[in-house]
Amino acid sequence: MLPILLSIAIAAPVGPCPEAKTTVEMDTCLGKVSNAADVELARYLAAARKQAAADGLAVGQAFDDAQARWVAWRKAECDTLYLYWRSGTIRGAKYLSCRIDLTRARTRQLWQNWLTYPDSTPPILPEPPLSADAPS
Repeated sequence: MLPILLSIAIAAPVGPCPEAKTTVEMDTCLGKVSNAADVELARYLAAARKQAAADGLAVGQAFDDAQARWVAWRKAECDTLYLYWRSGTIRGAKYLSCRIDLTRARTRQLWQNWLTYPDSTPPILPEPPLSADAPS
């Protein structure tokens, strides 16, 4: 029984691209998911930037600086992961999954820090998904 369950678990599709069967299909699908995560981040970023700028020039500039540093960090982190997996065809999927996960985490962080309130006031935008398995 255990071998059957193990083979089902191994064969079960996971992640945001369960229909992808080849490396090319996986990379194409993950590229689309990554682009969708970037679009969603841009939406939350615009709303958060508006909140930051409403508090004055210094806060708006500090917000933009923090975002630029985050973009550089995400690039360095995912580039390093790609380098680590450089000898395998999985490197593209690892890189794109890194971008998806970090982008969604940043989107959620922006939502939590800038677009919600400590009382019962509804958030400015809905809570974004965190998981790469969540629909975009």
